[in-house]
Formats: sequence, C-alpha cells, structure tokens
Amino acid sequence: MRAAVYRGPGILRIEEVPVPEVGRGEMLVRVDACGVCGTDIKKIQRGLLSGPRIFGHEIAGTVARVGTGLTRFREGDRVALHHHVPCRDCFFCRSGAHAQCAAYKRNGTTAGFEPAGGGFAEYVKAMDWIVEGGAIAIPAGVRPEAAAFVEPVNTCLKAVRKARIRQGETVLVVGQGTIGLLLTQLCRWAGAEVLASDTLPDRLEASRRLGASSALPASADVTREARTLTGGRGADCVFLAALGQGAFAQAVDATRPGGRIMVFAATSPGEMASLDLGALCAAEKELLTSYSASVEVQDLAAQLVFGREIQVEELITHRFPLAEAARAVEVASRPAPGVLKVVLQAPAGAAR
Repeated sequence: MRAAVYRGPGILRIEEVPVPEVGRGEMLVRVDACGVCGTDIKKIQRGLLSGPRIFGHEIAGTVARVGTGLTRFREGDRVALHHHVPCRDCFFCRSGAHAQCAAYKRNGTTAGFEPAGGGFAEYVKAMDWIVEGGAIAIPAGVRPEAAAFVEPVNTCLKAVRKARIRQGETVLVVGQGTIGLLLTQLCRWAGAEVLASDTLPDRLEASRRLGASSALPASADVTREARTLTGGRGADCVFLAALGQGAFAQAVDATRPGGRIMVFAATSPGEMASLDLGALCAAEKELLTSYSASVEVQDLAAQLVFGREIQVEELITHRFPLAEAARAVEVASRPAPGVLKVVLQAPAGAAR
C-alpha cells in the first residue's frame, strides 16, 4: 500500500509499505479520510520525533479485515478511530487525568514502523484496545470527512468541560482557526455568549456564522469589548487557541478577576510566553490547561458530530489525495485567508 512516511525534519515521502497484519482482536481499516492536525504538523516540521513514522490520527474509514475473536465490528462497517485509550484504573485515570495515563500514551493505531497514528496511509491497523475502547461506528448518512472530526471535537469538548463553561457566561476565544471555531461552537452549545478574535477577516466572518456574538480583529481592543459585554468585568473564561505572546497577553487581560484562562494551543516544548504572576495572583485568575481527548466525553463528542449539532464540514477548505500529503501539510501549517481544515483522502490500493 502507499503511505506518507515521515523520514526526518520536514521530510514526508510517498512510499510503498506492507499492509499491516492484524492479530487477535485487531482490525484493518481502509482510510477514507484523515484530518491534518496541528500536532502532527509540529512533529513533521520540527522533527520532534525520530523517523520513520506514519502520522495521522483523525481517522475515519471502512473495516477491511478483522482478526480472530473480534465480534464488535465486521468487514464493511464504517468507523472513526481514536488513537489513544487509557487504562481507566491507574492513579491518573482515577484522578480524571486520562491523558497522563501510561497506557494512554501508547499509540494504538499504526500503518507501520513505530506506531504514530497511521492515518496518512491507505490502510491502518487498530490494535485490540483501540477496537474495544476507541472505535466508534459511523451512522449512515455521515460523510467520512465529517466523521474524522470526532477526535478533534472530543479534545475541544474536554477543554470546555474542564473550563466549567456554564449557561449565561461570557467567553472569549482567542484564535479562530479550526480549533478555535470548534471551541466557539462548543461554548455556544454549553450556553455561553462567545466573543471571538483573530487576525484574519474570513475567520472572523466564519466565527460570526457559527455563533459568536462579536468577532474582532486581534488588533482591536478586545479587552474593552469583553468588559463592555459584561458590565465592566471582563470575560468569565478565555480560551487560548492561538500561539504567541500577543495572543496570551490578550487572553490574560480580557479575563475578569476570578475568571479562568484555558491554554489549549500550546502542545510542544519551547512554546513560550511571559506572564505577570503578581497581577494574575492578585486578581485570582485561574490558569488551566487541557490536552488530547477524553473517554469521558467520547460518546457525546460523536453525538455532536454525527447529529450535526456542531458544524464541521463547513470548516473543511482543502481536500488532498494521499499522493499530495506533503503539500497538504504545507498548506495546513500556514494560517492564511481561505485555509481552515485540511483533509487527506486516501483511496484504497490494490492490496486486500
């Protein structure tokens, strides 16, 4: 089969690799769609991991082969895959910090080499613990590109839950890329009024269409707008869905005393921002972080996507065939007008 193989910093090549063998309880999935995620872009472009690997973890596909003993799915079923599943029994799982579980850190979907997601290939293997706890049946009528959003919507929903967003609150989402637009929609779904900011006019327009009551360029006085909407207080919670000192300072300044700041975009070492700790502490602003998905919201995230309660297909601006994976990563890596979600569509090869 063909796969986009990462060989080192910035190097992504289309190569012929063996179709993964499936063992007991495992299944082979033909990849119908795989989203290009920012975390994979960072790993590829910055060389954060050694090669060779096959990335891609926002996977929707069709079961092509099942291993012995597997009864939950059969050939021809359509599935969305998570690539991490926690043990649910360790200290971190019992504490609700599933992404810190040692079992969760194991990657359970692979197209070969060191398991790294595997969605940038024609076929991917889901290991037995993923089949059991991280594979979701896709209902009829749901397109693969939409189903591939189940994992990223999960990560955003986890952050919204962790930030304790409540009915009637005012929330600011700094950054209106794909993740920011998902956060905007989820905060509206949770009952909050949403103020959005970004540097690109077309993203601000998208945020208005998707539920933001006000969308401002990052150069505007976003803090003043947040205070105007809240009787002078500021936003109850601010989500940081963009990187950089300016975005971080805007998030902190726009948060009311006693409010919450959810840092969501920073996922790699070296992503820095300075902070006046005295001002943060004296104003009792709560600094929160969230990373990756949660089994606790897995079914709800799928329901929101499959039931179209969250609009995801509108966010897709580019579709590339697997052969153009390197170009897809390049396009997805640069914030630009007209660019939101980039999706790889990998046609099945001759292997069966």
